Amino acid sequence: MENKISVIVPVYKVETYLHRCIDSITNQTYTNLEIILINDGSPDSSGKICDDYATKDNRIIVIHKKNEGSSCARNAGLDIATGDYIAFVDSDDYINELMLETMLNKLLDHQLDVVEITPKSKYNQTSADNHFEIQDKSTALKRIIQNTTFSVWCRLYKRAIVHDLRFIPKIIHQDVFYTIDVLNRINQIGYLNNKSYNYNTDNESVIRSKYTLEKITIGIRATEYIMNNTPKQPDIQQIVNDYITHYYTDHYFLLSRNTEIDTNKVFRKKVRNAIRKSINLKNFRLRSIMVVVFPYKIMEFISASYYSLTSR
Repeated sequence: MENKISVIVPVYKVETYLHRCIDSITNQTYTNLEIILINDGSPDSSGKICDDYATKDNRIIVIHKKNEGSSCARNAGLDIATGDYIAFVDSDDYINELMLETMLNKLLDHQLDVVEITPKSKYNQTSADNHFEIQDKSTALKRIIQNTTFSVWCRLYKRAIVHDLRFIPKIIHQDVFYTIDVLNRINQIGYLNNKSYNYNTDNESVIRSKYTLEKITIGIRATEYIMNNTPKQPDIQQIVNDYITHYYTDHYFLLSRNTEIDTNKVFRKKVRNAIRKSINLKNFRLRSIMVVVFPYKIMEFISASYYSLTSR
């Protein structure tokens, strides 16, 4: 217990889930914790709930700040964290009581800088067999990009590795940039197939809300960051091309259905050109071929029809 873990929790409009989240952290079998709750200007009772917990547990620190988004909230937590290790938990999620102890033991036993686990959610139906392996940077990059597991809350970090890293303020997809930066600082990562982190898919979030100009703008920015900050090895580049092809195809369909966002077709042209460069015999799908071949108007019709069928 000599190693302290700082657990950083951004809090915003989560009064329904917050008790469950904080209880899951305070009840960890590993008890040497610094629990930093950042109330990001939440208009509900979340801030008061945080304060109530702080009066009962001296490991809890509460920061109240104006609403600027989870990236700024996480940065506020990082600015004051004193732990030897850093963990992130989203306030509508919760963790199993053994999670931090298990991850820290793996990290210490194998002298690692980062250990990652598999999140549990209704979207992840793969089995968890507790298999542990140490992956080199290339293997980890390929796995994370292929599975789009950029979320920072599925990892425990040695503070010395991330002490000066901060999240880009006020943007979505912030985890993509942060995770790529972390991976570029390490040579290997511990990967544990253990579903101890419970990811809540029911609560509304920025990522799961209405499609907007911000989503496509930052989506492109994040994708280009992956392209420009990963090794130019053929096997990694194939995974990156797969990611671009599939991810941008989804965006193209969304843009074709939400034409008011892209009236001049600027984004559709950019996305289509990127798909043309990344598509190959190993990653092509019918939807991607359609994007490359069909005119804009036909794609608008197909996208609207596809949405009508899948939303029933």
